[in-house]
Amino acid sequence: MKHIMTAIYQVIDNAHSYKTYQGRASQNGAFPYVVYKLFPVDPTESGRDDYTLEISCWDKGEGTSHGTVVEIAEQVRQSLLDFRLLDEHNLIVATRPSVGYVPDPDELIKRYDVTTTLLTYRR
Repeated sequence: MKHIMTAIYQVIDNAHSYKTYQGRASQNGAFPYVVYKLFPVDPTESGRDDYTLEISCWDKGEGTSHGTVVEIAEQVRQSLLDFRLLDEHNLIVATRPSVGYVPDPDELIKRYDVTTTLLTYRR
C-alpha cells in the first residue's frame, strides 16, 4: 500500500504548484493547497479492492473569484484521467474523475473536490 500512496501523491503533487497534504493540512498551511484522502469501499468484483480517492483543493481570499482553486482542481482532474499503476502485485486504474464545488460557512474559503474510484486488481 505504501507504493500506491507514493504514486498517488506524485500524480496529485505534480499536477499543480502548491502544497499537497495527505489526510489534513497543516494548521499553519498557506493557501492555496491540496489535501487527499483514500477510503476503502466494498469491491464489486472478487479479486479486486476499490478505493474512493478524494482530493480537496482549497483557497482563501478576499475576492469572490474561484479562478485559482478551479484551475487547481481541473489540473488534478486532468492528471487522473489516464492514471494507471502496474506493479508486481496490482494493476490500479482510476475511473473518470469528477469535480464539484463544496460550500463553506466561511465565505472567504473556496473549495472544490476531485473524486475518483481506484480499482485495484490483484495479480
